[in-house]
Amino acid sequence: MTAGDGGGGDGAGDSVGLLQAVAIEVGLIVGAGLFSLTGVATTLAGTAVPLSYVFTFTVVAMSLVPTAALAAARPVTGGNYWYPSRLWSPRVAFLTAWGLSISMFGGGLPVYALSFGRYVDSLVAVDPVGVGVVVLTAFYLVNLAGIDVAASVQLLLFATLVASLVVFIVVGAPAVEPANFEPFLSTGVTGLLTGAGVLYFVCLGANFIVDLGEDVQAATVTIPRSLAVSIPLVFVLYVGTALVAVGTVGAAGPGSMDGATLSVPAQVALPPALATFFVVGGALFAIATSINAVFIIAPKYMVVLADDGFFPAVLADTNARFDTPHWGLTLVFLLSLASLLSPLPVADLGSLLGFGGIVLIVPMMVAAVRFVRRHPDRYAATPLPVPARVTVALAVAAVCANAVLLVLLASQSPLLFGAWAGLTVGAGGAYYLVRRRYLAGRGIGLLEGFDEEF
Repeated sequence: MTAGDGGGGDGAGDSVGLLQAVAIEVGLIVGAGLFSLTGVATTLAGTAVPLSYVFTFTVVAMSLVPTAALAAARPVTGGNYWYPSRLWSPRVAFLTAWGLSISMFGGGLPVYALSFGRYVDSLVAVDPVGVGVVVLTAFYLVNLAGIDVAASVQLLLFATLVASLVVFIVVGAPAVEPANFEPFLSTGVTGLLTGAGVLYFVCLGANFIVDLGEDVQAATVTIPRSLAVSIPLVFVLYVGTALVAVGTVGAAGPGSMDGATLSVPAQVALPPALATFFVVGGALFAIATSINAVFIIAPKYMVVLADDGFFPAVLADTNARFDTPHWGLTLVFLLSLASLLSPLPVADLGSLLGFGGIVLIVPMMVAAVRFVRRHPDRYAATPLPVPARVTVALAVAAVCANAVLLVLLASQSPLLFGAWAGLTVGAGGAYYLVRRRYLAGRGIGLLEGFDEEF
């Protein structure tokens, strides 16, 4: 079955169940950002940082309902590319997938790997880059063994990560001092919203589950249900963590959460053994779940883009033993490894994730609106209990919110955004033209036989 057949996702052989889907989504959301950016957001939002998380999740949730509607109607591989390509434009969908690849290989996997290495270095003297190479290689091999193995590893990491956050919240709650939340809105509404903008990228990730549509058991039902579980779960964990963090050490002054990591309140609120468990099981496992989840998701784009002719067909080949897109997975690994080992300032490239994620969401929202309007009967048949007009309104609101956030993020890193946009449009467009000419020389149209049916 090719990636665009859309017939998978409900068969007995599918590998990802509800709990594993939730584990993948949580792994994509809860990463190093929670442990490093909560302090940055506190600098901006002050005592209102828990409310910043509430606001951020509200914005993020806007795009998840339209995304779930598409997945419930037709689960496919590489959904974040496939849906816009069929319901809007394959060229636009290709460029957004290209842009996401730049973000992921330049600011995603290598940044995660380096962060993992630096965190280990803070505990035991090691070479952070060397540790990053080891962790990238380890999860590459895990995913090379198949999605069953990768999903099982993700479930184990997920359980430990959630347990560490629950320990921090439950055990740390008695140490919370209400006075630490005074004055209310210490930096005003502007500070609250600015803090929410920083945290936006800490809360993204769950929508990538649609890229595994054909690997998910009973996907038309499981994907919406998994989003309904993972988002409230992460919401409670994030807001609870922020409440305990600020409530134990305050939002300003020496020893507070102002610019600090979560290890500061952990040392105050938890016994030494539990503080160590939180730091290791939380921070390291959060990064590990993100790396593993990206390795699970990223090759799916290689497969569907190869099926559509944008990439060489070999990238869609699967291993006969493990049913793994081994060449696509290997390319993801090698590109990320090259970025990690390059002289690029990898540690400063985290904003790339935001650029790719925001731009990817917009075509998905356009696709969702077109789906609802063109196929009202199919939308009505989905298990999503949301009126069509509400889904359309959420999609439009998500586009507007993401456009504003993109402008804000780009204004903070104009040179980095310019480089990313140039590589996305310039290099992506050049590749498209070269690929089209190459195929034309062999008597093949790039989009010849492209099936626009949803």
